[in-house]
Amino acid sequence: MQSHMKLFVAFIAVLFSLDAIACGDSLYRVGKGVSYRVYTAPLPGSVLVYGQSEGAKLLAEALAQSGHGVRFVENELELAVELKSGVYDVVIAPYSDHSAVEGSAGASDAARITYLPVALSSDEAEAASQSYANVMVAERDEIKHYLKAIHKTLKEKT
Repeated sequence: MQSHMKLFVAFIAVLFSLDAIACGDSLYRVGKGVSYRVYTAPLPGSVLVYGQSEGAKLLAEALAQSGHGVRFVENELELAVELKSGVYDVVIAPYSDHSAVEGSAGASDAARITYLPVALSSDEAEAASQSYANVMVAERDEIKHYLKAIHKTLKEKT
């Protein structure tokens, strides 16, 4: 009788341990582990972030952590050089600098590159939304909103 009880207990232990084998399978992407509290880009792209503020630098770092290829530039000369020489899917820059971004991108580059303007106020956001489909608001939008806009842009290109 005790051997039947031991066999029954062993069977139950094996049955419950099967759930533990599958634990965590969905937390891995091809070649990378996913850490908690970090947003990941399901469709990584190349992003150019332009700005002179600390917020722009932090945005670039967060986008890089999420899996995008990010280049950060702080002045118009670097912006012009990167837009002419690099291949970027998305350019993120303040809306107040939209003429610098559009002027630096050539006619062929403008069709390939999507400009994602960042408005610093609600009035600026309203003005930007008349010319651009996606407008980010610096005070309100978090990293997940930027990632969503970038993902939407990349998905439309493929």
